[in-house]
Amino acid sequence: MINYPLTRVNRIRLARAFFNARRVDFSIDCVLEDQMGQAWVDCLEDPTVFQIQTGPFVYFAGDLHSAAAREMIAGLPPFTLVMPTLPGWLELVQEIHGERFELYERASFSGESITAERLKELIASSPWQDNLRPMEADFIRPIWGQDHFIDLAMFDSIEDFEARGIGFYVRIHGDLAGAVFSQLVCSQGIEVSLFVLPEYRRQGVATLLSASLIKACLNRGQKAHWDAANPESGRLAVKLGYLPAGTYEGGYLGE
Repeated sequence: MINYPLTRVNRIRLARAFFNARRVDFSIDCVLEDQMGQAWVDCLEDPTVFQIQTGPFVYFAGDLHSAAAREMIAGLPPFTLVMPTLPGWLELVQEIHGERFELYERASFSGESITAERLKELIASSPWQDNLRPMEADFIRPIWGQDHFIDLAMFDSIEDFEARGIGFYVRIHGDLAGAVFSQLVCSQGIEVSLFVLPEYRRQGVATLLSASLIKACLNRGQKAHWDAANPESGRLAVKLGYLPAGTYEGGYLGE
């Protein structure tokens, strides 16, 4: 695997390779725009296999039946999340890694029906509204670079997050109860990342956080992409105004 410089020419090559790939999130577009993420190939001069990566998520394109494809997949590290793009790649990963590779189902949602009025109602009815704060530099600085559920590693710096990112958090009795933030950013919008500590779940914290972030995105003219890995996330998406848009299969590579 060779790191693929995101020059104009190389980004065109990547766009062609992933032209027919299913878009389940903004990761591919983040790399094509050189906003976030990296690309890898088997050969700089005339690549036949392409890998896009944002954090632990990877996406493949190119010659599925080549030796380079098998070599690239064999070199995947543990804890990789393989996303569906083009037919055959998930099956090839499973063939090469066997029981280490576990398939799982995720749900997609459309945000076309979301309204600012609905979001305002959810925010106004929350008992935690006064506990909501925007994620600013003074809050981010102590956790920057740490192993934390607020993972801003895709941003270059705190200043970069302030310029391109967006996020909110809630404290209850002085404790950080949860946060929501842009995991990825591109011209189309953001990927929503939400986490609430177990002791504060089912108390409306997730609803307040999510509604606040999505409303702020609407004000900016951004899409807030929602993808659910569990039923709870799916139910919250519907509560916020998203519409179910089908399911898809991804895969997790264990140790």
